[in-house]
Amino acid sequence: MKYEGFDLGGESIRTIQTARDEKSINLAARNGFFPLIKKLKPSKKIRSKYAVFQNKDTGEIRVSGDYRSYGIEDENFKPVIDFTFYYPHQFPSPFAAYLIPNDLRVGEKVFIEDLIQDYVKGAWNQGDVYRLESSFAIWNGKDFDILFDPKDMIISLG
Repeated sequence: MKYEGFDLGGESIRTIQTARDEKSINLAARNGFFPLIKKLKPSKKIRSKYAVFQNKDTGEIRVSGDYRSYGIEDENFKPVIDFTFYYPHQFPSPFAAYLIPNDLRVGEKVFIEDLIQDYVKGAWNQGDVYRLESSFAIWNGKDFDILFDPKDMIISLG
């Protein structure tokens, strides 16, 4: 059996859903799930960059996330915002919940398709650092032990 690119050798894995707002969390609770509430804590390590170039004649803009865009832009486009880093994710509320099925067993391996916590998945040599969006995990009875090793981080040389 293959799941998200991983060979599980016939192992069956359940997917844990994430609810990201009050209405969705309450709906899941009414449908028999236990919402494991977590506060969102954006990592200062996760970041993307952008610069804005504007055409001096038309006012049109071009946005770039690549330092190599300097020097190859049309001479009519001049930088109006130099490269700036920012946290690239927006969520509907400052908290979220993993929806725990009532029959989840301690030690059960699951797939979380929408991680609440920020883990660094990879980096680009120009400074952008990417968030791990999903991962396998083990239920320990109170929380999930995320099965991600930072040594598996992807580094792109662009």
